[in-house]
Amino acid sequence: MKYLALIPLVLVASCASHSPQVVVRPLPSPAVHPIEAFRYGEVVRAYHVGRYVDPNHPKTMHEQHAVYRVEVSTRWNLHPGPMDTANLLNPPPDAAFAPPSTNDVLVAEMNRQREATARVMQEAGKLAQSYGELQGVLTEMKNVARTSALLNQRFVTNESRIVELELGLQKLSVAPPPATNDVPAFSSEPTDTPKP
Repeated sequence: MKYLALIPLVLVASCASHSPQVVVRPLPSPAVHPIEAFRYGEVVRAYHVGRYVDPNHPKTMHEQHAVYRVEVSTRWNLHPGPMDTANLLNPPPDAAFAPPSTNDVLVAEMNRQREATARVMQEAGKLAQSYGELQGVLTEMKNVARTSALLNQRFVTNESRIVELELGLQKLSVAPPPATNDVPAFSSEPTDTPKP
């Protein structure tokens, strides 16, 4: 019987040894960024000055010494730091961007606008092609008008030459005057009456 009383104690002890243990470990300290990641420090330069006479007090001479000058004062670092790889999948929201609302009416209107834009672009292409053809026709018409004016000028010139040639032919076709000095005899009698 003594052994039976020990069995429940052994079972309880064995169950207690297998219970989950909670281990508390301290979290690692967060990475400390250098101060230059947020704010730039001052830039101080030292200059060596030799002996000189004070310009404000001519009776005072300064011995050689160092002069420290603040070249650049402190200022905030406005450059973005390195990208956090854990945050690439979930970037911070842009406060200036609001996603467009999507509903069927809006999608239908956007599709209609896209189709209208495509038609306008197609018509603009046809118009540009027609304009090019019109420019070609206008160039041809200018050439035809120039050729026509040249032909009209030649026609007028040829007409004046033809008139001159006709006048010359008329002068040549007139009977030449008699080459002798004979005077034709004229009778005072009529030629119709018979002589006895």
